[in-house]
Amino acid sequence: MNSTAIATARLRLRPLAAADLALFRDLYTDCATMRFIGRPFSAKAAATALLATLDAMRDTAGPRFFAVIEKRDGRAVGVCSIQAPAPIERSAEIGIMLKREAQRRRYASEALSALLATAWRTLPIDTVWVQYRKANRVAARLFDALGFFETDGWRPRGARPRLCVRIVQRSPWRGCSIQPRTGIPMSNVIGFLENVGRNAALHNASREQLLQAMQQENVAPEVQSALLSSSRMEIDSLLGVREKMYCSNFPVKTPPKKAPAKTPVKAPPKKAPAKPKKKG
Repeated sequence: MNSTAIATARLRLRPLAAADLALFRDLYTDCATMRFIGRPFSAKAAATALLATLDAMRDTAGPRFFAVIEKRDGRAVGVCSIQAPAPIERSAEIGIMLKREAQRRRYASEALSALLATAWRTLPIDTVWVQYRKANRVAARLFDALGFFETDGWRPRGARPRLCVRIVQRSPWRGCSIQPRTGIPMSNVIGFLENVGRNAALHNASREQLLQAMQQENVAPEVQSALLSSSRMEIDSLLGVREKMYCSNFPVKTPPKKAPAKTPVKAPPKKAPAKPKKKG
């Protein structure tokens, strides 16, 4: 994987640099961010870790770390990475850390989807894996949504004991980076639909309540109109769907059952006539 930037609907992933010291320090010294990762670093230890990370990135076959930047205002909100591929296993580990103010905005799903798509295209790997503490329910939901599944006893080299390991493989992965032709960020729409699924109060919500929920997820106005419309044509037009496929269930005609063939009944053998007795 080269060190060029990766763009998504709302984010830009650019290679980590020495200028990201403040970002690196904010992430690794924050107790809440490090809760499920490890003991928080001191400011000095965070600076040392950044230098070691940048040194490892100089190896063309080494890990790749990216600063996660909001396109809207250019603010750095996190770091994501993919480790050096294991040549025999053809696998690599990914991870992401976001500042507290950038969480719950679907940034992790959006960034990792783009990183996975780039990894499949550029790296000699067939499997990507993650590891996290079982108590980290947020990570579990994230990797569920991205299609990662638990391994059946296989643990890649580098996986730590007692951590949950999940993998995703090249062929079945579809990712969450698929966008409509108009460039509308589908991650926002997915966030809204997940919110409706979790919140029972929204199942029978009014139009105004649904609009408010979509605004909280930053769903674009044209998408709001399409989702609230009773016409499927608006959504098809928004997504650029030109053709529709319909499936009908037709009754299966069962051929009439044939009567079982009659087995011919054999007539009992005829007895030979009794011989007359000779008179003595």
